[in-house]
Amino acid sequence: MNEEETSLIRPEYENILISVANPDNAKQLVRLAQLISTRRATLHIMNVTKDKPFPEREKSWRQGSQVVMDTTHYAQKLGRIAKPLAATSSSIPGSIVSAAEEVEADLIVMGWFGRITPVAVRRSSVVNKVLHRAPCDVTVFKSRKDLDDLKKVVIPVGPNKPNTERLELAETLLEGSDAKGEFVHVLTEGDRDETLEEATDTLNEITELISVQVETRTIHASSVLQGLLTGSRDADLVLMGPGREWVFDRFLFGRTADNLTNRVEASVVMFKGSEYSMVAWSRGFVKALKDLLKRHL
Repeated sequence: MNEEETSLIRPEYENILISVANPDNAKQLVRLAQLISTRRATLHIMNVTKDKPFPEREKSWRQGSQVVMDTTHYAQKLGRIAKPLAATSSSIPGSIVSAAEEVEADLIVMGWFGRITPVAVRRSSVVNKVLHRAPCDVTVFKSRKDLDDLKKVVIPVGPNKPNTERLELAETLLEGSDAKGEFVHVLTEGDRDETLEEATDTLNEITELISVQVETRTIHASSVLQGLLTGSRDADLVLMGPGREWVFDRFLFGRTADNLTNRVEASVVMFKGSEYSMVAWSRGFVKALKDLLKRHL
């Protein structure tokens, strides 16, 4: 691979919008943003208060403003440029997307609490709507382990080359943390079209795309989920992208990704590169049709 091709892999995030709502994970969101950006990046730390009757709104505003200021000070202690943002709106996701456009954000960082279930996904209109409407990349972080003690990052990959932006994120994250990285691919009994040799070749091709040293592992399992659970057993962080199902309301990032996030012991970063929603829907629909035809041939 020549130098010109390699240079295409490493754009830098210049403006990162961090949506903070809960003080329990606000600092972890900042730490994640620090790991995947340079010192030149500006962190815009935002809280949106739901438009309510005055007494409730005032209380929520004070609590939200305190989280923003505490988180901003923490980011500044880490040596980062950080700017506070606070808003009151009838639409929290709409306010986040509007703020991302105003500050020209190239990445939105958000947190997720609790299990990912169809009911939780439908009710979490904030995360869902931001994922579908954002004008930039979006990262959703499920915090379980402290990012200050990051030793191993697992990046699941399928039979095709993963999203370029996710590879960029993995490379930057590994460089910023000095953690060990591992690409994990799962072969199941149903993978008649892919051999171990082909899986190994795919993994080797992916490792050549990034400049940091990354290990590779192919796992034979009864299902992709079981294989990824095995591969993530000693991980501190799992970095995933959306499956084809994420465009449907019952999934946050796809059936396998959602189930893995619920069951893995590591923290999880779910990353979606910026994409027009109609493009995402059409790709997901076409992929679903192809899979259905394969099962009936």
